[in-house]
Amino acid sequence: MFTSNSQDDRDLVGRARRGDREAFTQLIVQYQVPLYNMALRMVGRPDDAADIAQEAFLRAWEKIRTLREAPFKSWLFQIAANLCYDHFRRGRRYGAMPDEETSNVIGLGIATPDPQEQAEASERNRLVRESIQALEHDMRIAIVLRDVNGMAYDEIASVLRVPLGTVKSRIARARAQVQERLQQYPDFFLREDAHAE
Repeated sequence: MFTSNSQDDRDLVGRARRGDREAFTQLIVQYQVPLYNMALRMVGRPDDAADIAQEAFLRAWEKIRTLREAPFKSWLFQIAANLCYDHFRRGRRYGAMPDEETSNVIGLGIATPDPQEQAEASERNRLVRESIQALEHDMRIAIVLRDVNGMAYDEIASVLRVPLGTVKSRIARARAQVQERLQQYPDFFLREDAHAE
């Protein structure tokens, strides 16, 4: 999850619109990780995600003078979302969503679980990734922007250029489909009503 200071963004965007490359570089530094992560969750392959993120920043730089009142973050993610859709339309096969083991997460002194717990956690992560990957693209990008990138519903509506109600509906349907799929694996995911007994 990430947050940004919209006033700082406005200042940087204003400077970038006047041709200040350093200001735009600061925007890249601020958004490169969340943008890449969103693309990675959508297309599944690190190389494709890096290409999409790079292309999104390139297009944003080329079109920065056209950005007026829209928040930069929403506008940038809209560009990346469109590139993800283009990726799917071209018929490129997306790979598996990235494994947690391949992500750049640094341990913070948390006790390492025993091998059995680690294997179970790894399997749960795999099942969740596959469940998200099985979603239709519209639902997939909505749930990734909300649950992975931590965007607000109104930001997602701006990124996807759809009404707020559509965003909420897509996320609700996506979560329901993921939950339904995960309930097929009772050894890894307990049903909510099982706790009440």
